[in-house]
Amino acid sequence: MSTFNPQPNLIRNCLALLEQCSEVVVVDDGSTSPDEAVYAQLGALGCVVLRLESNMGIAAALNKGVEVARLRNAALEFVLTMDQDSLVPPGFVHALEHAAAAAAAAGLSVGMVSPGKVSGLPSRPLTTHKGVVIGDEPVQSGLLIPVASLDKVGQFNEKLFIDGVDSEFYLRAKANKLLCIIAPGPELVHSLGAMVPARIGSWHLRRGRKPLMVRTAAPWRYYFIVRNRVLLARRFALQEPYWSMRGLALDLRHLLLVSVLAPGRRERLSYARLGLRDGLLGRSGPRPEQ
Repeated sequence: MSTFNPQPNLIRNCLALLEQCSEVVVVDDGSTSPDEAVYAQLGALGCVVLRLESNMGIAAALNKGVEVARLRNAALEFVLTMDQDSLVPPGFVHALEHAAAAAAAAGLSVGMVSPGKVSGLPSRPLTTHKGVVIGDEPVQSGLLIPVASLDKVGQFNEKLFIDGVDSEFYLRAKANKLLCIIAPGPELVHSLGAMVPARIGSWHLRRGRKPLMVRTAAPWRYYFIVRNRVLLARRFALQEPYWSMRGLALDLRHLLLVSVLAPGRRERLSYARLGLRDGLLGRSGPRPEQ
């Protein structure tokens, strides 16, 4: 689990994981205002806590966590990657492991296993094979990955820093003929950005009697969203033309929507413009001002 300035609910999320996993490795990605009491409590609960000296990005944090987990358990078969604001329900990990076993028994090469539902996101099944559901690209949180797949595909791409890390890993796995399997039952409780009231100027939009809400990310995230989308499209356009065009179109639609309906338009578009520039120039890593 990668963390950055986590809230106390991290304790609850890790407790749920401790009940289902052999070990929980928490990687603090250079928090600027860490709650030392939270990390002390995690250690007391039995979590392995790794503190990075600087903010290296989610890909680097996950890679460090996987490295520590594998060093501590040479017989490790699976790793589960998690965000700090995701909560697994009872039986979650077992359901994913069961789906991996069913896929292997059906002769499928398992690259990763995703939960059937992630709150706030649509399910993406593509097809079924002998009762096993094969899916499109998953989100990183709640993703069960066989260690053998990590050995074949490689680590998460640290040059992306944040955003698109899960997509890039999925595309490399796909290129290696490894599939994303969906475990139909479990649902991951996951936070996706902030919901803010939609408005155009001073006019607040409503849906019936309730205010219309729109989901948006922190303005600085749009640098990475746009830059990494461009970088991935440049890299995978020939082998994955549909994926590349669909991703660009969906991100553009989202950016237009939040620019029209959510506050902070100027700052958000400024970050997006910088991301577009650096993506076209092939730049990666943290934001330039970092």
